[in-house]
Amino acid sequence: ARRSPGSTLKPLLYASLLTEGTIVPTQLIPDIPTQIGGYTPKNFDLGYDGAVPASKALARSLNIPAVKMLQQFKYQKFYDVLQRCGFTTINNPADFYGMSLILGGCEVNPFELAGVYSSMARLYNHQARNKNKWNKNDWFMPIYLQTGDRLTKKTGDKWDENKLNFGTDIFDYTALWQTFNAMNEVMRPGEEGLWNQFSSSQKIAWKTGTSFGFRDGWAVGLTSRFCVLVWVGNTTGEGRPGLTGINTAAPIMFDIFRYLPGSNWFESPNDGFIALPVCKFSGYKASADCSETDTIFASESARVAGNCPYCRKIHLDKTGRYRVNESCETPMNMIHRAWFILPPTIEFYYKQKHPEYKLLPPFKSDCIEKIYKVLEIIYPDEDSKIYVPIEISGEKGRVVFSATHKNSNEKLFWHIDNNFVGTTEHFHQLALNPSPGKHLLTIVDESGNSVSRKFEILAKSK
Repeated sequence: ARRSPGSTLKPLLYASLLTEGTIVPTQLIPDIPTQIGGYTPKNFDLGYDGAVPASKALARSLNIPAVKMLQQFKYQKFYDVLQRCGFTTINNPADFYGMSLILGGCEVNPFELAGVYSSMARLYNHQARNKNKWNKNDWFMPIYLQTGDRLTKKTGDKWDENKLNFGTDIFDYTALWQTFNAMNEVMRPGEEGLWNQFSSSQKIAWKTGTSFGFRDGWAVGLTSRFCVLVWVGNTTGEGRPGLTGINTAAPIMFDIFRYLPGSNWFESPNDGFIALPVCKFSGYKASADCSETDTIFASESARVAGNCPYCRKIHLDKTGRYRVNESCETPMNMIHRAWFILPPTIEFYYKQKHPEYKLLPPFKSDCIEKIYKVLEIIYPDEDSKIYVPIEISGEKGRVVFSATHKNSNEKLFWHIDNNFVGTTEHFHQLALNPSPGKHLLTIVDESGNSVSRKFEILAKSK
């Protein structure tokens, strides 16, 4: 049956980006309130981390970083990857699915999903034995055998190879290794949560998925010998509260693995990778402004990955407590230091989860602050269309506008259509009830920095 795959396609996007070389596993991916056109993805827990390493975003199955990665990769390209993998049920044009493609906005069947994951493992095993050589014959769908049939090459030929549109390699050898390792980091349900404390436990690369409305629970797992895929749901498509992949399908999948013969983890790559210096703070390929670096093994294609965009040189006074510039300090008296600086909205959420994050020092009082963007609107997004529902009490609801400032002690002055509506300090949220129609939100700080955002309040539908 055709079903929404939930999050089970996320490893394919992750492997695609690593193969392309445009991300590395450690680099931070934004996890902030996001709206792309009229599409507003949410994480399952409805929270935000500000930014998360790409591998951790996959391990935790975070939706917003996945959408951000798809936005970078382009959904049209990802649609092409899925077609080349052999999915026959994703048969509408790419624009029909759009950005929802990565969060289950398409249909697959368990048969083909198991075939794609099995093929990834076969492909990797073959490359491990043959020094990174690609063999398209490793990629095929499962085949049902009648009682008494024997598995032969001729049986494998029953799959129509024309459905697998191989022009070039789909996934890079090292990219698959890194994808399997990210999938192995997932927290296991129930008693399996302590699996890695037992030396006899086998490593499994696995992913869960839950469709919208709790209609489908998925779990797919890989070892070097076996692929197990479990779907849980009602054949009528009726959803049930609590029907999630992690709660329903994953425990069954691990039970099945316990009945199967044990198998070793995938052999580590012996070719096709480089030692890549990465920024200790952002995880990006290190730039000249990164003060601390680590080294990771990455695909050779990662040579084209972007350099760290978040580490920059700042100038401090002799005490190191205040930022300065040429308007208030001579270069001879400046201390130059590299600093990890996140954009305001990312920083707002990131610092809540990372107490070690160091905020920028304030500017010296006699300096002209014109270097960094200090003020940003979190909600609403530009040109948002907002419908305000009626509350249970019968009163009209309010829109909660939100902003952030680099200086947590700064006062912000809020205006709608040039009319002053309020002041905030420390925690910058304001609940307002604008009239239906188009409006302009403008926020000004005490230093005169300002930011504006257009939005529209929708009238009640008739």
